[in-house]
Amino acid sequence: MNNISFIADRFGVLASTACALHCLLLPVMLVSGAIIPAAFLEEEFFHMAILLFILPAALVGFGLGCLRHKDSWVMRIGGLGLVGIISATFLHESLGTNGGRILAFISSIFLVAAHLRNYRMGSSASCSHA
Repeated sequence: MNNISFIADRFGVLASTACALHCLLLPVMLVSGAIIPAAFLEEEFFHMAILLFILPAALVGFGLGCLRHKDSWVMRIGGLGLVGIISATFLHESLGTNGGRILAFISSIFLVAAHLRNYRMGSSASCSHA
C-alpha cells in the first residue's frame, strides 16, 4: 500500500475521532464543570481547526487509495462525511447547537468508516488494478 495513503488514513481516523469525541464530550464536560481550554468551547474555532486536518487527510487518503483499489464506496462514504463536516462548520448557526453537533458526529463516523475501508482495501491482496 502507498505509504502516504496509509499515513493519511491513519491521521484521518485520528482527526475524525477527535471531532466525534468533541461533539459527544463537550456538553458533558460543560455540565460537569470540567476545566477545559477556552478555545475548545468555541464550536466554530474547533470545527475550522479540525477541518485543516480532516480535509487534507481525506483528499490525500481517499484520492491515492481509490486510484489504487477503485472502490467507489470509499469515495461515497467519505464524500458524505466531508460534505457533512463542512456543512456543520459553515452552517452551524443555521443548524443550531444540537443540529450542528449531530451532523458533525454522524459525518465523523462516515469519515472514520471510509478511512478504515480505504486502508483495508489498499492493503488487501485482492486489490484490483485497472
